[in-house]
Amino acid sequence: MIAFRAGGVFHVRDAFTGLPLAPSKVLCSLDGRPCRPVAKREGYLILLDLPAGPHTLTLRCRGYRDETVDFIAGETAPELDVTLKPGVGYPFRQKPVRLELILKRDGVPAEGIPFWLAAVSGPEIKLAQARAEAGEWQLRLFCKYPDTVPTPAPFLLEDGADSELVTLRSFEGETGVLAAPLAKAHGRGKRLLPAQSYRTDPAGGAAALFRNPCEALVFHQELGLLGRAELNEGENTLELTLR
Repeated sequence: MIAFRAGGVFHVRDAFTGLPLAPSKVLCSLDGRPCRPVAKREGYLILLDLPAGPHTLTLRCRGYRDETVDFIAGETAPELDVTLKPGVGYPFRQKPVRLELILKRDGVPAEGIPFWLAAVSGPEIKLAQARAEAGEWQLRLFCKYPDTVPTPAPFLLEDGADSELVTLRSFEGETGVLAAPLAKAHGRGKRLLPAQSYRTDPAGGAAALFRNPCEALVFHQELGLLGRAELNEGENTLELTLR
């Protein structure tokens, strides 16, 4: 019997609709060379028998922008949520809400800055327990429509200066299981907002599309919450200065 070891598991979704993408439509390259991951239902791609250490996976799909994912292969395969953003030829069925974000540092465009955008939209998810302590993996959550919450997926646990990014691995009934333990403690009623990763271009900019007007929060994993904006129909612009 031949055994294979998973080197990385990737859940690929459409960033605009939130729905899984058919793996057969996605072309991949690993560390600059074409590769063919094992495709599973509901948008899963699995890389097998990778050398331990850092790797870069690039995903391409017609109608979407290329997406690059840096990850580290080891004894335990990383499980990552990957969202492909609409690009040239994307079949919009409704006019999107557009945000043009510009990040600057010392008055100069900040190139290549990774950040997350979290949107206050969709089913509201809140902490239902009196207090969630740092180190906890399992949370009691309240959501009227838990079946509509995609998992696994990243969320911003909004809590002011203590906000942090978490990955919700599963959500059944009132129980949410995280992919990694909480780094900080949080009180009842704090919101979990769906989040997506971005990176600024050479001009310090990044564009994001949303289905409906909403409030958007900008988060950096080291700097914390950078800002927020109410997005209206059509074009929206937000300029922020990095500390």
